[in-house]
This record gives sequence, C-alpha cells and structure tokens, in this order.
Amino acid sequence: MFTQAAQRSMTLYELLGRMQSSGREEKVAFGELLTLMEKRGFGPMLAVPAFICSTPIGAIPGIPTVTGITIFLISLQVLLAKGHPWLPSVIKDIHMSRDSLNTGIQKVKPYVVYVDKFLMPRWFFMRQMLFRSLIALCCACCGLMMVPLELVPFLGLIPAFSVLIMAVGMATDDGAIALLGLSLAITGFVMGGQQLLSLT
Repeated sequence: MFTQAAQRSMTLYELLGRMQSSGREEKVAFGELLTLMEKRGFGPMLAVPAFICSTPIGAIPGIPTVTGITIFLISLQVLLAKGHPWLPSVIKDIHMSRDSLNTGIQKVKPYVVYVDKFLMPRWFFMRQMLFRSLIALCCACCGLMMVPLELVPFLGLIPAFSVLIMAVGMATDDGAIALLGLSLAITGFVMGGQQLLSLT
C-alpha cells in the first residue's frame, strides 16, 4: 500500500488541507488524523506527527514524546514492509484541541502556497527501495531522539522538522526536498548527540 500510494503526487497545500479536522467535537483523536492519511502513503502519515510537534502544540509536555514514538513506529513498519501500520490504542486515543490544530494549519497555509511553487516531481531515484528504506530508517532515528530531547527546550524541533521535510518530499514526489530533510536529520543527530552527552 505504501509503495502504490507514494506514487501519487500531491501539493503541500493539499496535504495540510487533509490534516484540517472537521467536526463538532472540541477534541480530535490523534488516530483519526493518521487514518485520514493512511491511504496517501508513507510521507503523509509521517507528516501528521511531525507537523504537530513543529507547531505550538508541540510545546505541550508529552506531545514531543508521543509524536516521536509515533514516527518511530510508522517508520519501523515501513522498513518491515508492513501493509497496514499498527499503533497502540494509547497513542491513537490521545486527543488534542481541534481549534488549535486547525488554527495552526490555517496560519501557515498562505506561506504554503508560495512554497508549493518550488515543489515538483524530480529526482525519482529517491523513490527506489534503497533510498525509501534509508529515509524510513532516518525518520525512525529522529523519532527516537525526540523522546529524550523533550527535556531540552526547542531542541526536539530539529528532528521533528527534519521528518516533516522528508515527509513533504515523499508526499510531493520531490526527491530533492527529501534529500534536504536527510541532510538536516544528520545535522540534528550530531547536535542532539552532543547535547545528550552534555546532560550525562
């Protein structure tokens, strides 16, 4: 499923639009957002937790850990070629403010229209299994790093933002952007590792 869905191009504006949650309830379940993205493939599914952690919602204690574990589990199952991603109910049942999520998305949408002008299907070699596995492995490592980095204010944004860029690259078939995300992730590994060593 992941391989077939990833071949369908989508714009970043469309990706954010699909993340906007409609409904009358004040809260939206994390699992509900992931289910909306599942049919669109590996990139869009990872974009959900990475985007949430990159917004002010990510400042809420526990959110970086939850999103980091989610990124790790999804990436690990992509590496294991699982057709249907599994997440524990304790993660899927976490609720967040629907208004806060939609407001955050709405604020960045005007800028996304501009960014979309630079996103295009290219560097299709990044879609090959080797590079997709490399991206999944990198995302899994970023997810794990987000858990302890929650102890350091704002530093957890680096791996989260790296995953977001890689996810956008995969969702829009832009291999150049996916490669940029990989580069940022490596930088984050070095900086994060140094910071964690200084805490011990």
